[in-house]
Amino acid sequence: MTSAASGFYPLANATTKDLANICQALWGWSPCSQWIQGEVCTQASSGCSCSQALRLEPFFDLYRNITAYYLPDAIGSSHPALRSHDDLRNIVVLLRNNPDEPRAHLTAGYFASRETQESKNPPLSDQNRAFNLAARIITMVQPSAEYQSDGLLELGSQPALWSGDKSLATFINSAFPKREYPSLSHGNDVTSATKINLSSIMARRLKKVAKLEMIPTDDLTSHLLLDSKKGTVAIFHYTSILKESLTDGSKLSEPKPGSEDAKITANTHSNIPPQLAMETLSTIKDILFPDDQTSQSMLRSLISKAKFDPDIARIVEPPLHSCGIYEPIKYQYWGSRLLDLYDELENPTPRGFFEKWLERKSGARYAMMATLIGLFIAILLGALGLGVLVVSTEFDHFALN
Repeated sequence: MTSAASGFYPLANATTKDLANICQALWGWSPCSQWIQGEVCTQASSGCSCSQALRLEPFFDLYRNITAYYLPDAIGSSHPALRSHDDLRNIVVLLRNNPDEPRAHLTAGYFASRETQESKNPPLSDQNRAFNLAARIITMVQPSAEYQSDGLLELGSQPALWSGDKSLATFINSAFPKREYPSLSHGNDVTSATKINLSSIMARRLKKVAKLEMIPTDDLTSHLLLDSKKGTVAIFHYTSILKESLTDGSKLSEPKPGSEDAKITANTHSNIPPQLAMETLSTIKDILFPDDQTSQSMLRSLISKAKFDPDIARIVEPPLHSCGIYEPIKYQYWGSRLLDLYDELENPTPRGFFEKWLERKSGARYAMMATLIGLFIAILLGALGLGVLVVSTEFDHFALN
């Protein structure tokens, strides 16, 4: 952006120092000084934190993109809610250190501490926008306060409501409800007739059988979301962020039975519930893109053409195993989406004019298609036979003459 435009957009330019500060606020580590200064790190191959920063480059690009166009609602002598990336980092730290405090309480306290005689508080809409942006960076979910349509909302996406009386932990758990899906269970209490074969929901089958296109999304709530009309399946592809959530623990955890808010556990740094992160990684590694050559080739194509995070191809081992857990995943978060995809494979939505003309149910559609093809072949053979008969008659007539 130009310097004039930067005056209207205070977060237009994110420096490597800003990115390092965000890493510290989110995950408790910071890239080395050489990385911050733009120099080649001499310890990169020896476990230096800059190697983590290099893996997070797609996230840094996303951070730059969603912060660059923050436009404040400053009025009169008030300052913008976010005057710099330092303000955004401070709100991130505040939210992560107080996951059970209501949003309205934290918002009022934060801006009251900033207010001076020379500078009044920004409008409430601008304050909410600042906290929405911080929460989005923490959770990878697009939130919205009551009666507010966030200007940073992606085209076509639906924000998750984060009301003023709810904490960040409560917001996360309301955005990702959990339930049991017996048909996806690996236990012996489920009959084989009702079990779903998850290995059948591979991306290559979704493309070939259901004619679905895999598209990237940076909103975790849209992961595995099927759009039957557009013929797309959204995939949250920032696996590098999910891995960070599994390597540094979690202060925002699963809610205890009978409690409204998620409680603080022994873990202290993760922004995404560990089970949610593991399920998401597993749906990518174990279901959509297993280790067969065709699936991996398709994944590489999505990285090069659809701009998927390259780290998505670096999920080496099952996510649970990397955490020392060897029990099968129950998919309590993504079970509903997986069942939707399975149903789409069993009964594909008609895509072309000819398929739409046929019946909706796949069995009846393919039976009718086979009948029509057989009828067409019979008509073609009949026409050819008639042609041969006509030619033969002409030859006989010519021979008699």
